[in-house]
Amino acid sequence: MANVDQSKMWAQLMQAMQSKLFPGGIGSDMVFSAASVARSVNLNATDPGVTNYGVYALGDIVPANSPAYNPAPSGLLTSYSQFLDWIDLGGDTNPNLQSQLNIAINGDGGATPGLVAIQTGYNSQYTAAVTQYLAQKTAATSVGDTIAPFQSWVLTNYPQLAVAKSQLDGAQSQVDQLSSQLYGPGYAQVQLARQITSINGGAQDPMKQNGYNMQVTSATYVPPGSTAAVIGAAAAASTSTTAQGVSSFVPLYSLDTAYAATYAEWQKASAAGQVGETFHFDSHSNDYDYQESGWNASAKASWSSFFWSASASSSSSAQTVSVDASSSDFSVDVEFVGVKAFGITPGPWWQNGSLLSTYKGKLKPGAPDFFSDDGALARRASQVVLGFEPTITVKLSAADYSRLKSSWQTQASVSVGVGPFSFSGSGGADSSKDKIHYDDATSSLKIGPIKSTMPVLLGVVSSKV
Repeated sequence: MANVDQSKMWAQLMQAMQSKLFPGGIGSDMVFSAASVARSVNLNATDPGVTNYGVYALGDIVPANSPAYNPAPSGLLTSYSQFLDWIDLGGDTNPNLQSQLNIAINGDGGATPGLVAIQTGYNSQYTAAVTQYLAQKTAATSVGDTIAPFQSWVLTNYPQLAVAKSQLDGAQSQVDQLSSQLYGPGYAQVQLARQITSINGGAQDPMKQNGYNMQVTSATYVPPGSTAAVIGAAAAASTSTTAQGVSSFVPLYSLDTAYAATYAEWQKASAAGQVGETFHFDSHSNDYDYQESGWNASAKASWSSFFWSASASSSSSAQTVSVDASSSDFSVDVEFVGVKAFGITPGPWWQNGSLLSTYKGKLKPGAPDFFSDDGALARRASQVVLGFEPTITVKLSAADYSRLKSSWQTQASVSVGVGPFSFSGSGGADSSKDKIHYDDATSSLKIGPIKSTMPVLLGVVSSKV
């Protein structure tokens, strides 16, 4: 038969997911993208660094402009940092201001000290005050006396510190005032944002932990309990430890705290053989308009084949297997032990995105495209849809079933796929492809339940920036 438009099947699966997961809609200024490849995500590793890396991989992305989920080339924090560098604060162009600011910071080389020298002087006074306080406290303790807390003691016993603090506050105020005048009234806020997203003590600092990043373990081994990215492969038996990975730091992201309890429930349900949710579509399902998932009328989705086989280990060489989705015999059911959408949020370096709303229309000439539909900051992932242990059942017409079975069972076919799920191997005990159950009497096939310790990514809800 001639090839049919398989993108309709993708859209109908997407509709089935959305109607179950978001029955009240996804919300204003939100878009829903379905994953064309259901990749495993390790969020339950015994090494917290591996789990953190899984969260980071889900959060630090800008979803591309398509109902078919795909991360844009640049991550969220990288794009946000670039945006900060392109903000035009509209400061004063008076050249004398720069020299005044330099003097306020570094002094005039004579009688007038700058902020740097005054800060150094304050630090010296503070150290001297602490030293004197500790000496008096030790002496008092040795004779059974007590001494006032440092904050109270220093006011009467070391007034030099208050004088130094007053000088420091005045110098800092002068620098702030001149900086705002020279660079614009938002200088301090933007400068702080640059600092907390920077590679030096900020979210992108890979060497030292702070309040804006988190420790991860990027490993050259497969962590315990993980499976390959292609669904259906055997679970890894590695017992590698953190010492075999490389620990570093990446920007902080947080996954909904409900995930841990939900995952525990999924494990219990799996042991009991329970099914939590089923996504169903067939030849009678309504056509799906991507506007229902928040996309504009011009939105396009570039989907791969819904049914395919490949002679290589990658779906890049896949050949479409034609299936008539309009046949009255056609239906697809994707069952999960559990499936749910979980919120994912950036750390405090994001500052609720307040600078984006303030300055998105105030950028320097020649700034990159940040906020169009294809912009580097067009949207951010706010929820991730995770499914646990799927089972896929497909019913077809007799002719379609025979064609699909023949294509999938041929020796040259190393991997096969249905929708976002792919299955590989042939002839071995751990071959997921060989575990596909064919029922000639009903022209149907069943795959699963696919046992795993990890959920798979099924889709992403993005907030428009």
